[in-house]
Amino acid sequence: MLGVRIQFTPEIANIGHEIHVWHASLIRADEAISPLESLLSSDEKIRADRFHFARDRNRYVVARGELRELLGAYLQQAPASLEFSYAQHGKPFLAGKNAGSGLSFNLSHSGDVVVYAFAKERTLGIDVEQMRADAAGDEIAQRYFSAREIDELRNLPVGEKMQGFFNCWTRKEAYLKATGMGFQLALDRFAVSLAPGQPAQFLSGVETKWQIAAHCPAEGYAAAVVYDGAPCAVQYFSAENWERQETKIG
Repeated sequence: MLGVRIQFTPEIANIGHEIHVWHASLIRADEAISPLESLLSSDEKIRADRFHFARDRNRYVVARGELRELLGAYLQQAPASLEFSYAQHGKPFLAGKNAGSGLSFNLSHSGDVVVYAFAKERTLGIDVEQMRADAAGDEIAQRYFSAREIDELRNLPVGEKMQGFFNCWTRKEAYLKATGMGFQLALDRFAVSLAPGQPAQFLSGVETKWQIAAHCPAEGYAAAVVYDGAPCAVQYFSAENWERQETKIG
């Protein structure tokens, strides 16, 4: 089987106890879309075709195709051969012959950026948001943030409020995705740190097994990954730095 294949160094392929976080641009030249689309399952292609605008369709194709490339590199398998299942609230996980691999993953995209998290034998959630002043209003914070978070956000300097808002939102959303509960879990029932420059951490309302790591995948974006278990190293990579080859695999 021919497929687009990312070649990892052994150090990256052997993920061990680390969390690996990747980011990539969703903006690709037209000639780069078709190879990624060829990796998708029939169900994914049907979903892609439901998008009304070509721009949205292409972004979905890139996000899913890139996911398959990265998973294929970790598993040393043809990206197009991978099978997925979905939890009750839509969280994807590996199925078929890879169901017992222990490799977990999660993805999120916003604006022009997609982020992925990978780990072995852990539960993961990741979120990225393009920071926009019009989406960081006080009414949204009042509706979804805890009282502790609202107070901290109010006390930030004006120039840090938007960053603080999206620090809070991405950390909370990543936790919801990690638990797989989606918005069935009220966002104001737990609290996270949000001040720019301060460590990302849970402040209340969450079991101690959960950890947060935050980063900036691109200028104007905030992202966070939540994982369970003991704190560990989190490594960050750009998917665009890895050479792709047409390789016979599988």
